[in-house]
Amino acid sequence: MKDFDISLNDLKQLTKWVKESSDIRELSLSYNGLELFISRNENTQRSVSSDAAGTPVTTAPAPSKQEQPELNKPTTAPTASKSSPTADVSVAENEHLITAPMVGTFYMSPKPGAPAFVEIGQQVEPKSVVCIIEVMKLMNNLEAKVNGRVKEIYVEDQQPVEYGQPIMLIEKE
Repeated sequence: MKDFDISLNDLKQLTKWVKESSDIRELSLSYNGLELFISRNENTQRSVSSDAAGTPVTTAPAPSKQEQPELNKPTTAPTASKSSPTADVSVAENEHLITAPMVGTFYMSPKPGAPAFVEIGQQVEPKSVVCIIEVMKLMNNLEAKVNGRVKEIYVEDQQPVEYGQPIMLIEKE
């Protein structure tokens, strides 16, 4: 079989095809480490284990038509919190701010129940893994990139993060 790459556009087309095809209820695709599962069934949950970190992840059921929000309804803006992407974080010259390189889910440990990669006050080296950002079942390790000590952690475990959101502050040595 000839090797080919799957692009984001290909995945969007597959999703559209499943949505528009009345005879397709579920689609499962596994290719080159990428796993995609789409279900039109309301109560379907599927657990997928990621080889990168061994973290089991469960896909949520698709919302029913009654649960889908109306686009014309006014919504209230979320209030800024400590882990908000717009939260002001002042960084001194002797500090290094780790920000989310992508939108995803923040994990403090390699798998549920395992000890956290780092804790406040812990010494780190440039190659020390400090957390994982999961995007579409792919686990991305974030490294400290400096020698120092963890001063602050701005995000709670298993919480979504936005691109550029402050995650952790390292006091350089």
